[in-house]
Amino acid sequence: MQPHRPKARIAAIVLAFVIALGPSILPSGAWAQSGSDKSDTRRVVILNGTDPYLPAFIVVDGAMRDAIRAGRSAPTQLYAETLDMSRFPQGLLEEDTAQLLRKKYRGLKVDVVVAAPTNALDFAQRHRDEIWPGATIVFHSAAASELRARSLAPRTIGVPLQYDFGSTLDLALKLRPGTRRIAVVAGASESDRATLAIARASLERFAGSLEIQPLVGLTLADTLAAVRALPSDAVVLYVLMFRDGAGVPLVPRDVLERIAEVSPAPVFGVFETYLGHGIAAGAIASYVSQGRRAGELVARVLNGERPSAIGVQAPAEPGCIADWHQLRRWGIDESLLPADCEVRFRAVTAWDRYRWQILVALAVILAQAALISALLLQRHRRRSAEIALQRNRGELFHATRLATMGELTASIAHEVNQPLGAILANVDAAEMLLESGGVPADELRKILADVRRDDLRASDVIRRLRALLAKHETAREPFDVNETITEVQQLLAAEIRRRDAEVETALDRGLPKVSGDRVQLQQVMLNLIVNALDAVADMPADRRRITVHTRRTADGDAEVAVTDRGPGIAAAQLTRLFESFFTTKPRGMGLGLSIARTIVEAHGGRIWAESDARSPT
Repeated sequence: MQPHRPKARIAAIVLAFVIALGPSILPSGAWAQSGSDKSDTRRVVILNGTDPYLPAFIVVDGAMRDAIRAGRSAPTQLYAETLDMSRFPQGLLEEDTAQLLRKKYRGLKVDVVVAAPTNALDFAQRHRDEIWPGATIVFHSAAASELRARSLAPRTIGVPLQYDFGSTLDLALKLRPGTRRIAVVAGASESDRATLAIARASLERFAGSLEIQPLVGLTLADTLAAVRALPSDAVVLYVLMFRDGAGVPLVPRDVLERIAEVSPAPVFGVFETYLGHGIAAGAIASYVSQGRRAGELVARVLNGERPSAIGVQAPAEPGCIADWHQLRRWGIDESLLPADCEVRFRAVTAWDRYRWQILVALAVILAQAALISALLLQRHRRRSAEIALQRNRGELFHATRLATMGELTASIAHEVNQPLGAILANVDAAEMLLESGGVPADELRKILADVRRDDLRASDVIRRLRALLAKHETAREPFDVNETITEVQQLLAAEIRRRDAEVETALDRGLPKVSGDRVQLQQVMLNLIVNALDAVADMPADRRRITVHTRRTADGDAEVAVTDRGPGIAAAQLTRLFESFFTTKPRGMGLGLSIARTIVEAHGGRIWAESDARSPT
């Protein structure tokens, strides 16, 4: 028996609850019920029988609202009400809730009441004529098997939801052919019991061949203990758990995550929002499709179509959907899945994700190798002819051309290595995100954009470096040096973090624009900043700081300075710092600063180095 509660007190509690939620769930102006409505405005009440913030209803509600907006051009006001019957007994506050809604909507004509799931549909049918007289009821997320036992009132239409527990169990046994036991997990609320009744009808045909172990109406702790004790030749059918046997309200998806964590056997289910939270697979109907179809029915009624001409629609057919991570966890071969089964959350390899970028990079390398081979062959033939004509000068020409070709080959390889290295770093970052389990789509799109940009930059470097060495005209256009520095800093962000260093900028906003090749000057900044990072690599953390300054000189030119707090450079080495093949690094090639000087001087500028060993900057 329920303890006696004064009705006045209950009504006051419900009224306070609805008033607290009202402004957050209704559109502005919804409280003004008279004197301000236009004749063509239509009103829709969205009546949710459970917690409206459950993941499933967030998806369905969003798709439904989008469909209403798409199908209805005239003004439409949407109101939202929640009955919360899954966490509280359905009959506890029904009369008080109905009384409150009667007062709330008195004098306000409502055209459509959207009810979901079945408990909200029942409430709407019982109280529509007194609360929303003349309104059409549009239902969704109501089980088709439950609707067959109900007599729908006039002007009631909707989209049933088909729970296919039978196909889900068939799929489970196909994926786990050695199964001997089916553990059925469900809660104690009205919704839990109603859904369990649908599942039991599908379980009957397995009763003779498999052991059916019901884990129904237990406390959450007892449920987890029972699941933990299951043998490995079992499968778990997770139905629903809005409330456990102790009356504790729960979120079904959160319960699923805890069950999947302790279960020694794979878990199967029929709800789409269970995917990615513990179930391996199931015969599942799309929530987006459910919401869109319901919204389309609402729009049709609001646009004047008679409900009797629309009727109850056919339920969406569930389809096989599997979780790639759970398949791998349980060692399930994907070839056992039906041919049309959708596999979600599949981890994409670097080859799958960046196939074209990798192929382009390989094509660039092969093209350069072919070019170098052709040039070497041409040089060999020319050298043979020159030896025959000018034997005394042959060795000199040989040494000169050998040095030129060697520098060209090494330069191209050195410059291409930087964008290829950035591509590799982005690939590594993408793989780390995928391994972490949570894969933000925005972060992956950003990584793809970085890879595409670095690939294009590699192509530009090769083309423009060859043009520069061949003394062709480079692409010159005015650009902002500060923006170029910012772009380079962003390109090196991952490398800076990896080295536990810091790059600060002090940029003069009054800097004049520079006319030149933006890509080539980016290479200069890359070389300077990377050299600075190398210089502070062995320094204490407080000295791994690099500063990039820009300023306008007295002559109106733009000056860029890259300073670090490294050990400094000996005065004898400063004069040779920009020579080809001179380096102070153990594994350096001595080409970076030489190329930087070539680019800067080709743009009419100059580059130099200073060292202050007394006070590192």
